[in-house]
Amino acid sequence: MIAPAQPLAMADCVLAGQIEAQLAETNRASLRRLLVSVHAGEVTLRGSVGSFYEKQIAIQACRVLAGIDRLIDAVEVSAGN
Repeated sequence: MIAPAQPLAMADCVLAGQIEAQLAETNRASLRRLLVSVHAGEVTLRGSVGSFYEKQIAIQACRVLAGIDRLIDAVEVSAGN
């Protein structure tokens, strides 16, 4: 029997909110602008940050959260940020 998708979608929404909160707590504007998408525990971060250091902060902010099965890093480093 296949379980309904509703609980999974809700869990993904909760996880996305937790990630966005973690990024906001860093007090770095470029991290608050990152796009967070979650599907079945697979997290994708997209956007642009001003330094490799900020990119690492974003990745680490995600790693401390439970529920992430896979993290896809699509964050670009751009000096113009």
